[in-house]
Amino acid sequence: MSDINTTNDWLKKDEQYLSNALYRVFRIVAEKGEGAYLYTTDNKKYLDLTSGIGVTQLGHSHPEITKVVQEQVAKLVHVSCVTHHKLNISLAEKLAGILPQGLNNTFFCNSGAEAVDGAIKFSRYIKTGRPNIIAFRPAFHGRTLGATALSSSKIALRKNYDPLLAGINFVDFPNCWHCPVFKDAETCHLECLDLLTRMFKLSLPPESVSAIIVEAIVGEGGYIPAPNHRYNYFKELRKICDEYGILLIIDEVQSGIGRTGKWFAIDHYDIVPDVITMAKGLANGFPIGAFAGKKEYMSQMPAGSHGSTFGGNLVSCSAALKTLEIIERDNLLAYVEQTGEEIKKYLTTELSGIAKVRGFGFMLGVELASKEMVEKIIEDCFKAEILVLIAGTNALRIIPPLNIEKTLLFNALDKVVEIIKKNQH
Repeated sequence: MSDINTTNDWLKKDEQYLSNALYRVFRIVAEKGEGAYLYTTDNKKYLDLTSGIGVTQLGHSHPEITKVVQEQVAKLVHVSCVTHHKLNISLAEKLAGILPQGLNNTFFCNSGAEAVDGAIKFSRYIKTGRPNIIAFRPAFHGRTLGATALSSSKIALRKNYDPLLAGINFVDFPNCWHCPVFKDAETCHLECLDLLTRMFKLSLPPESVSAIIVEAIVGEGGYIPAPNHRYNYFKELRKICDEYGILLIIDEVQSGIGRTGKWFAIDHYDIVPDVITMAKGLANGFPIGAFAGKKEYMSQMPAGSHGSTFGGNLVSCSAALKTLEIIERDNLLAYVEQTGEEIKKYLTTELSGIAKVRGFGFMLGVELASKEMVEKIIEDCFKAEILVLIAGTNALRIIPPLNIEKTLLFNALDKVVEIIKKNQH
């Protein structure tokens, strides 16, 4: 491989040997990372405001995480389910202390999609005879066949994959920026809930539903938080689930682990779901996923009813434990929550009449006039050596590392704002 020297050489090899099913946004080849920066094979440096799509919560190659991972690799890498090991026990115990109250039992897997699949299997197992599940448009829950069946953020996710998992029923997410029932946020009474209750009256008996799965903040579908203005949407949804004995599954794969300034985005709504799925930011780049619930529910799945060869791997668990420790030790939740509000205020002011700004903490969406405009802004940011991504059809997403230095972040956002304004003309 020594004859390969340029980015183009590597990209040609990529095209030859790797499936093109996996889309890559930028035609660069990453060589190393440090903090908020990525360095390429041709020695260029990019400020990474993507965090590997919300994964590297503490930036690239955090030295403390690198150290514990190196130590663990030298000690033991893998045992699968052949034996118990201390690290996933310790991680589950730690999660029980930061999850919403009462969610104290965890199953570990490898990814967010696997966590979602596991949560769906769990709901059907303990709610026997209730085969239906309700999901929301425009959700994204992953790319396994089960998670794909629950997703509706874009047609490309589902095209040519039918028949998918049966029993999935969709309702529109309560988007206050584009209300599905054409109400104004200032005067609404959560009429969007009627979409769900009418479904129960007309086409879907609630006693046939095992679970409702919903993102606390719609991620790939556009970075859209649920209403929490005059009314709290999730509190009302919690009441409906309680009334009909339906499990409420909150997908926190992208929004969890401090991304919004709280451990989990659902904490902004002051409710406790029955199940939470998590992955992405849990181990700062090492593959791990999980779903968690109450011990009284989780214990109803007997040994062998679900499994994972690599789930809860020792190396990933060591990285996750250190990630959670650093977020807590360095008071990053408060930093992200406060700085996120400052960013939102700044962007709202600077982009008044141009964009709709929404979100919490370091999970912010900037909705613009068109997909073409967002794509042009991403291209221009890339030329300015700043990496940003699209969310939904026409929103820019801002997801920097939780520990990014504030001056660095605001200097980058100044450039992003300048590029957005330039593309108005």
